[in-house]
Order: sequence, then structure tokens, then C-alpha cells
Amino acid sequence: MEKNLNLYIVIRTFILIPFWFIFLGLICTGIVCCIVLPYGRLIATKLYELFALVGIKLIGLKINLTGENLVNKKQSYVVVSNHSSSIDIFTHIHVLPVSIRFLTKAELFKIPIFGSALKVLGLPKVDRRNITKKEINKSVKEVIKNNNSIMVFAEGTRSHPDKGLLPFKKGAAWLAIKYKLPVLPVVTNNAGKLMPKGKIWLKSGDVDIEILEPISTKHMTLRDVSNLTTELENLIKSKIK
Repeated sequence: MEKNLNLYIVIRTFILIPFWFIFLGLICTGIVCCIVLPYGRLIATKLYELFALVGIKLIGLKINLTGENLVNKKQSYVVVSNHSSSIDIFTHIHVLPVSIRFLTKAELFKIPIFGSALKVLGLPKVDRRNITKKEINKSVKEVIKNNNSIMVFAEGTRSHPDKGLLPFKKGAAWLAIKYKLPVLPVVTNNAGKLMPKGKIWLKSGDVDIEILEPISTKHMTLRDVSNLTTELENLIKSKIK
């Protein structure tokens, strides 16, 4: 049996996972229905936050957040974080002091109901095979218009906690510089040990999230994308325990 995995965790996972998917379906349906309601976008955001809260409670997470005082809640950011677990989706939505919208793969928008919910929430869509600046401009401007922030897992996929960070992709730095948004670096520790890539066991435990000093892109140009990407990768890497 996997290390730190006992019979209680196995039974708990098999009982709760079906209920989670039922709940997810209800939340997505509710978000889609919000499109016809007054203040529908606000209600949809509250359901989005409820989705994260229930996920945290279901798994049994205690989140220790530091650096919240560094954030201007009225400012939109490009939030950049490491990504070692599916848990990160729940924790970042729930505890970050800005409302985030994940940079999302186009394939997810094709899933019935779920994809419609993503559209209602205004998540920016990225199609690596057929990407146009016009589509990116429209989705990013919508996020900024609604005073939300763009959340980017700069590794592009989940990393393994024992193998360190994957190389950072340049998309987050490009977005931040292109739209003159400050970058908000965020470091997550321990999430990958509770639910590593490829595992769904509901292990309870602590997750430490540290918000670092925002980085201004005000005087940067697109020629600085590579340097900013390297700076972010080194900064976050230095904070991972």
C-alpha cells in the first residue's frame, strides 16, 4: 500500500468521490443558470467559491496563508504559482485575497455543462493549436474589466513533489507585460505530498501558501518576457520546501 495510505483513507475516498462529482455537476448547472439572473455573474462567482470551499472541507485541508498584506484587493494581477497537485485549484480560489480566473485549456470548454460554466465565469481560454491574439485580448480584457485576476500555473502541468519544478513557460510573463499587470508570485508547499499527480486519495493535512511581493511590469517590454520568466521560476523555486 502507498506510503501514509491507510484503510480509512481508502474507504473515505471511495465513499466521498461519487458525492463530489454529483456536487460538481450541481454547481456547474447552477453557474450556467446564473446567466439569466440579475447579478448573475456575482452569484456565479459565489458558487465558484463554494465549489472550492466544499473541496477543501471534503479533503480535510488546513490552509496556512502568509503575505496577504502584500495584495491590493482592488488591483488585477497575473498570479503565478507552482502546481504540484489538483488541490491547488481549491486552495487558490479559496484563500487568495483576489478573485482569480484560471488560464484554461480550450479542450475543457468542450465538456457539456462544465464548459458552459467556464464561459459564464469568464475564464480565459487558451488553444495552443489554434490561438489568436484577438481571442486572448477579448478574454483577458474581460477578466480585467470585472476586477478579477488571471491565475497561471507557469509549469503548464502538475509537477511531481519529489522531482522539483518543471521549467516555467513564458505565457504568464507575456500576459503580465502585454497588459501592464503586476505579477503576484505565490508558493504552495505540501499540497503535492497530500495529493500528488495521478492520485486522488483524500488525505487531510496542512497546506502552506505564501504570497510574495508583487512584481511591477510597468516599465517592461515584451523583450523582457524571458528574463521575467526566469526571475519568477528562480524566486518560486527558492521558496519551495
